[in-house]
Amino acid sequence: MLKVGVTELDIIWNDAEETKKRCIAIMEQAYKEGVELLVFPEMTLTGYTMEPHLYGETYKDGRIPDSISFFMKNSKKYNMAIAFGYIETAAKAGSEDGEIYRNKLALVEGDNLILDYAKIHPFSFSGEDKVYCAGDKVCQAMVKDMVIGGYICYDLRFPEIFSFVRDMYNTILVIASWPKERVGQWELLLAARAVENQAYVIGVNRIGRDINNEYVASSHVYDCYGNDIANRVSENLLVAQIDSEFINNARKDFPQCNDRRNALYKVLS
Repeated sequence: MLKVGVTELDIIWNDAEETKKRCIAIMEQAYKEGVELLVFPEMTLTGYTMEPHLYGETYKDGRIPDSISFFMKNSKKYNMAIAFGYIETAAKAGSEDGEIYRNKLALVEGDNLILDYAKIHPFSFSGEDKVYCAGDKVCQAMVKDMVIGGYICYDLRFPEIFSFVRDMYNTILVIASWPKERVGQWELLLAARAVENQAYVIGVNRIGRDINNEYVASSHVYDCYGNDIANRVSENLLVAQIDSEFINNARKDFPQCNDRRNALYKVLS
């Protein structure tokens, strides 16, 4: 069993330090609720930005980026794993001074970075693909007995990357900045990923406004039958209990994965 906290954070545009204060307030509430895994939305401290040169962070001389260090410190303080989004800056291959940027999801437990995922599908509709380099790997991490696969926002529209590693996890984590006008699609797709993969899906979306979009309360935890099992405990925090045995039994009782035709899928692709 794992107690999960899903946040609805109003990220302050262009003000990471004030946003950190809001994060800490939610952490304190989550700690009181006994949360063991707390999840924040995409680009947690910056908001969804097309100016990564202003906010990107890099691993340099063994130094951990400031945002990762911030969440590690508070993971230890509040004794919980924490998932969040950040922007990574990396050196461009073959160039001494060129840089590339990645939209990333990190999961930390104390001083340990146990998942560090780069968004595979940059959102070309907004021009994200022109600014951020696409990732090319799926990632999983274990928190207690829950094996968690991590994804970011627009990835949700591409079920292939979920089903490809379906047998490696029992929980799917998706952090997002999904705008109000398409939030019905966000909720529909989260539930669909839960049902088709027979897994929990933790979907965490921000609230508030940035310079382009409005965001509304729409964070959820869906079980493998598409039921939302999260309970609101405060304006910015919902809590759910997830259980690996529940998923194991559901997959055993209705073993749909036995009918997958993986060899054919490879031929078709």
